[in-house]
Amino acid sequence: MRDHQRFGHVLRLGDESVDPWGWRWLEQLVQDVQFGARTLRKSPGFTAATVLTLALATGATTSIFSIVHGVLLRPLPFDDPDRLVQVFGRNWAQDHDGVPDSLTGPVGPPELEQFESQATSFDGFAGYEVTTRHLSGAAGPERLTAVMTDRTLFSVLGARAIEGRGFEASDPADVAVISESLWERRFGRARLDASTTITLDGRPFTLLGVMPGQFQFPYRAASLMSGALPEARTDVWVPMPPLRASDGALRRGRVRVVARLKPGVPLTAARSELDVVAARVEGENPDFQRRIGARIAPLAEVVIGPVRRSLWMLLAAVGLVLAAACANVANLLLARMTVRTPEVATRAALGAGSLRLVRQFLAESLLLSLAGGLVGAAFARWSLPVLLAATSGRIPRAHEIALDWQAFAFLLMLCVVTAILFGLAPAVAAARVDIQSITKEGGRATRGGVFGRLRDGLVILEVALAFVLATGAALIMREVVRLQHVPTGMDTRNVLSVHITPRTTAANYSAIEQRVATIPGVHAAGFIQLTPLQNWGWDATFSIRNRPTDSPLTTGLRYVTPGYFSSLGIPIVRGRALTDHDTENTPPVILVNEAFARRFFPGGDAVGQELNRGTIVGVVGDVRQIALDREAEPELYYPAAQNVTMASDIGMSLIVRTEQRRERAIAAIRAAVREVNPGLAIFNVKTMDEVVSDSMWQLNLYRWLIGVFAGLALVLAAIGLYGVISFGVAARLREFAVRLALGSGPRRLIQLVVARGVILAGGGLAAGIVTVLAVTPWARTVSPALAIDPATYVVVAVLLVVIALCAALVPAVRAAQIDPASALRHE
Repeated sequence: MRDHQRFGHVLRLGDESVDPWGWRWLEQLVQDVQFGARTLRKSPGFTAATVLTLALATGATTSIFSIVHGVLLRPLPFDDPDRLVQVFGRNWAQDHDGVPDSLTGPVGPPELEQFESQATSFDGFAGYEVTTRHLSGAAGPERLTAVMTDRTLFSVLGARAIEGRGFEASDPADVAVISESLWERRFGRARLDASTTITLDGRPFTLLGVMPGQFQFPYRAASLMSGALPEARTDVWVPMPPLRASDGALRRGRVRVVARLKPGVPLTAARSELDVVAARVEGENPDFQRRIGARIAPLAEVVIGPVRRSLWMLLAAVGLVLAAACANVANLLLARMTVRTPEVATRAALGAGSLRLVRQFLAESLLLSLAGGLVGAAFARWSLPVLLAATSGRIPRAHEIALDWQAFAFLLMLCVVTAILFGLAPAVAAARVDIQSITKEGGRATRGGVFGRLRDGLVILEVALAFVLATGAALIMREVVRLQHVPTGMDTRNVLSVHITPRTTAANYSAIEQRVATIPGVHAAGFIQLTPLQNWGWDATFSIRNRPTDSPLTTGLRYVTPGYFSSLGIPIVRGRALTDHDTENTPPVILVNEAFARRFFPGGDAVGQELNRGTIVGVVGDVRQIALDREAEPELYYPAAQNVTMASDIGMSLIVRTEQRRERAIAAIRAAVREVNPGLAIFNVKTMDEVVSDSMWQLNLYRWLIGVFAGLALVLAAIGLYGVISFGVAARLREFAVRLALGSGPRRLIQLVVARGVILAGGGLAAGIVTVLAVTPWARTVSPALAIDPATYVVVAVLLVVIALCAALVPAVRAAQIDPASALRHE
């Protein structure tokens, strides 16, 4: 007789069961999850510690992954981005220095014209140049980051406007396309029409369209030559004059060039074709004073190449923390098996098979991992904006980074993988429980053997990972401290830097300098076009009178006013300083730095020497202009009053030494500038100490992140050592009782327990040192600060040994204080 009983689609037929849809397995899984939840609720301390450990590790990993995905893995937001390339020309400044030229510079009009007409591997070219424009408004001029570009730019990129349209070949010169953010704050997202205009540098421009907020070109638009902020995004695009004017004259200047390959054209073929065209142009123009050449690279590589290794290194570092967290949780779960062996034995005696026991423990691990991931998601949501703010917009594509569905999918996958990693060992341990041994040994089936060695191995792994991260953090910290004490050549205390645009007259600069210098609390004020450590500056050619050379000499070039050197505390080493009498009506004079004097006048006095650019009247101290880890290079200082036309549209930086508080000083400086010329825009106000700190932003970011990661790894290593040694003490309780009963002193027991901790730490240190030596060559390509340093290794090793001693001392003292009689009775 058949009894049809329907329960969850399970059909019982006599003594047999048929489960065609697998519902019984699902029912058992639900039971395992429910049982696991009840078990974890009964151990709130263990559960909370485990969830917090996993939350910190998975949350940090998700934050870094979001950055890596947004910058490195996500395709550029253009049509067919793999076909976009950057075209480079020869670095013209290097050609005149006797240094082998490199194909890293902009492209000149002759070769760009020939590329467009002769190259058949490309769908189009577009030249562009980063600059600035000033938007007129009721509150005064607003400085915008602008891009002058060929009208083909948007079609080459495959980018479309969200309102209106981009440029077309027939568009006049007085049109513009703006960013979505400028459209929103100036026009309230109102529809554009033929009458919608903006005034840039006093000229009206008709608005053609609005580019979406996700559109950014060029990436990191802050060109050093434009004086733009590192975090600035392009606000407006305006047309560039055509390559040839109506009279047939070629456009002046050199531009950056982006191009689109035709479908199916490989990069190597396009490179070969441009080489042929460049050689043809050079042969047809023998009067050129420079060589011509071209190089192309994928646009994505140009955008993300400078930060690729750095971001992968950060992801690897946080991955080490995640590995340490998994090892720690696995150790906790294995140790917890000591109190759960009676439960496991009971389940096994009632018929639970090995597979069911493994599934039960993996279900608990998955619950812990998902709970940690849930808290980790909240941590990632908080930490990601903090990370992006710490980079100050210097990471390209930062505006595309977000906690999107890919990040949460990664987090879910991370939870599942980590659950398997830290849950597999205790699950297998549960499946291999021997009921007879449990009965004989009082319920401890995981004291030693394979799983004891596994616990020791996990602790060694944690110590090794902690050593690797702590060493990296220490090396970066050492480099930051070293750079902070490097002589910059400037006295940056109580100094403000204020950038002022657009270009104005020499009389205005002089009037502003004098007016600001009279503000109460101001000791000195002066202008320089390119602030040290913010902009690298320009290279200029020169020659020394009565000293013939095969090619022009090259030096760095800065334009300054007389008060600049005293405002930054730069000494006049020899000769005299610039004065207000050095004007356009007097003979041209210049100052040079000591590096200039050493290179071009070794063993002699540079003062009084005549160059084709003027007479050297003084030698000033060296200043590190490019970076703190770069020695000062030869530089020439022009009086701005004798060369005011050089200011172009990038303006000048006003350097002010003042005792006033920052807010009051800025207000007073702003008022003084507007009294002289209300049409000037003031922005990028920073103390010079902030400028110096910003120049080390990458090292500071590494120091902060890897320091946090190293701290987490050290804490996890300490917890792991403590847990394993405590478990070892509990497992050897009978042995210790016998030792004490036979006359062994407490000190001897403490030495035994502590020695075990030191041995485990020593194994981890050995593995960590080998790992560090293996990865150091790769790490140095990311940051030269990560060099092999035996002293740092010794300090970190000593720190880990101290942590190991502290972690072992507590269970060691507890072991020495046991009562032998009560311990043996309990056994």
